[in-house]
Amino acid sequence: MDSRSSFVIFLISVFIFSVAALEGQEKHLATIHVINSMPKDSEPIQLRCTSRYTDHGMHQLRAGDDYQFEIQEKALYFCEAISGRQIASWHGFQPRRDGNHKAVFWLVKEDGFFLSWDNSSWVKKSEWETE
Repeated sequence: MDSRSSFVIFLISVFIFSVAALEGQEKHLATIHVINSMPKDSEPIQLRCTSRYTDHGMHQLRAGDDYQFEIQEKALYFCEAISGRQIASWHGFQPRRDGNHKAVFWLVKEDGFFLSWDNSSWVKKSEWETE
């Protein structure tokens, strides 16, 4: 084998290992914030957010808490919340809607769930339901 062939094989090997290493890294797409903006005397909210591939588990949010997690896959995330006799579910992350934003904020209030990408302009997206 001549030196030129050896060099080409070396370059191909480096390329293959580089691609394999990049695929192994988790890609940070966005940070999701769920902020409990219920009145101070409210009981804590039980929150769970999941995708087809990831379950972030159940979390308890007291008034004023900001629960955060990172999105590392282009997948739909469902969030569910329980507060006393009220329940709600919504799409916490939608790749088409949220994919171009580094942060997605959800404000949980007595009258519903509000979405923002800048933590200042809010749009109501869902409401509480009773059992």
